Amino acid sequence: MNETESTGYGGGTTACACGGQATDAELMARLDEILAEYKGRPGALIPVLQIAQGIFGYLPEPALKRIALAMGKSYSEVAGVVSFYAFFSTHPRGTHVVRVCLGTACYVRGGKQVLETMRKELGIEVGETSKDGMFSLEIARCFGACGLAPAMCIDEEVYKRVRPAKIREILASYYGKPSAVKPGAKKAAGAAEKVARKTVKKPAKKPATKTATAAVAKKAARPAAKRGVKVHG
Repeated sequence: MNETESTGYGGGTTACACGGQATDAELMARLDEILAEYKGRPGALIPVLQIAQGIFGYLPEPALKRIALAMGKSYSEVAGVVSFYAFFSTHPRGTHVVRVCLGTACYVRGGKQVLETMRKELGIEVGETSKDGMFSLEIARCFGACGLAPAMCIDEEVYKRVRPAKIREILASYYGKPSAVKPGAKKAAGAAEKVARKTVKKPAKKPATKTATAAVAKKAARPAAKRGVKVHG
C-alpha cells in the first residue's frame, strides 16, 4: 500500500495504518461494529451518529446511508436529525473549530462584530472551512461566560472579552498547534464513543424505599451552613 491514499470522502489523504490513521474500509468496519453493538437499543440513533462523527471526523453520505439501513430508518429521517443538531457536520472540518457566541449577552456586547471580523479574516461563511483546512467557523448560543462577553472558543479553549482587533493575532497562534480532534484517529473515536455511551437510555432505577426517601428529605432540610455549603449573600 502507498504511504498515503485518497480518503474518498473528503478529497484529501489519510496516513497508512502504521501512522495511526485508518483507510476508508477500516473506518466503515469500525462503524459496522458500532451499529451491531447498538442495534435494537432505544434512542440509539444520536449516540451512533456521535460515534460515527468521531470515527470519520464528520458524517459522510455513505456512512449516513449505512446507519439508516442498519437501524431500519429512511435516509431522509437520519439526514433530518443530522441537519437539526448543530453539533453534527456533513462536511470535513478544519484542524481547529472556531465557535463565536451569539447568545444575548455576547450579541449585545459585540459578538456580531467578532463574527464579522472572523469571517473576513478566514474568508469563509459560517459552516465552511478555510481553504488551507486550518479553521472551520460555527456559531454557538452560550459558553457560560456572559459576564465576560463577547466570547468565542477555538476547539476547547474559551476566549472572553474578545476584541475584533485581536482576532488575527489569536488565529495566528494556532498555526503549528495540533488538532484537538483528528478525523479518523483512534483517540477521537474513543472519546466520542465514551460520550455517546452515556447518552444511551439505561434501565430505570428501582424506586427508593420510604426509609431512604425520608432520610434524603431530612438531610435536605438541614441548614445549609451545617451541610458545609458556602452561602454568598
